[in-house]
Amino acid sequence: MAANLLDLHGFKADEVMDAVDRYITAANKKGLDQGRIMTGKGTGKVKKVVIDYLKTAQYPWKYEKLPNGKDNEGILVIFLT
Repeated sequence: MAANLLDLHGFKADEVMDAVDRYITAANKKGLDQGRIMTGKGTGKVKKVVIDYLKTAQYPWKYEKLPNGKDNEGILVIFLT
């Protein structure tokens, strides 16, 4: 599943939209139903840009679940279909 993960650690907020767009385009070409985007927790700027992008593009998403059932707020699961 790691191949289906976009890791945004080290990205600046103004670099995020292009990276997410390329990732989603590639995932759609591969026919994937969902993808995962690792925003990390940090200041929250990167995650906000990603969530705003997903809302604008109308891609539903949720936080990944940890084994204990709690949300992993550092990874977003996006639904592509």
